[in-house]
Amino acid sequence: MIEVSPVLSFYGDCEEAFEYYRAVFGGEYQFIYRYKDVDPESVAKGYGEKIMHVSLPLMKNVNLMGSDILDGDAGGFVGSDVSIGLRLNNEEETLRLFDALAKGGAVVVPLEKVFYADLYGALIDRFGIGWSFNCNIGREAGI
Repeated sequence: MIEVSPVLSFYGDCEEAFEYYRAVFGGEYQFIYRYKDVDPESVAKGYGEKIMHVSLPLMKNVNLMGSDILDGDAGGFVGSDVSIGLRLNNEEETLRLFDALAKGGAVVVPLEKVFYADLYGALIDRFGIGWSFNCNIGREAGI
């Protein structure tokens, strides 16, 4: 079995972002660890309450994961040109997710019919994360 887990890195607002994503997608955290939970004595000042690792299941075998990056410790994971692609088969759900993630962000491509999808659109959410949407109504999601 393969599990897909996009990992998002933040500079201190991971908790805010994941509360937002949890409100958009629903569900409960699979786990959430703060830096203080691991080794409270050696955590950089001000980072004890920051998120070391969080996992939000979106669907079977797909979890959205995230963490706050400690100052100077990006490790090449922040600033890459990566977005999260969602494939759906329900127009109402596509519109709901698109509108929710676009709030406070920027629509790059409005949802519209294209030759390969009943609806396609792209946006950058208020946390700087890119999302693309492909909806083929009535077809199995992912196809």
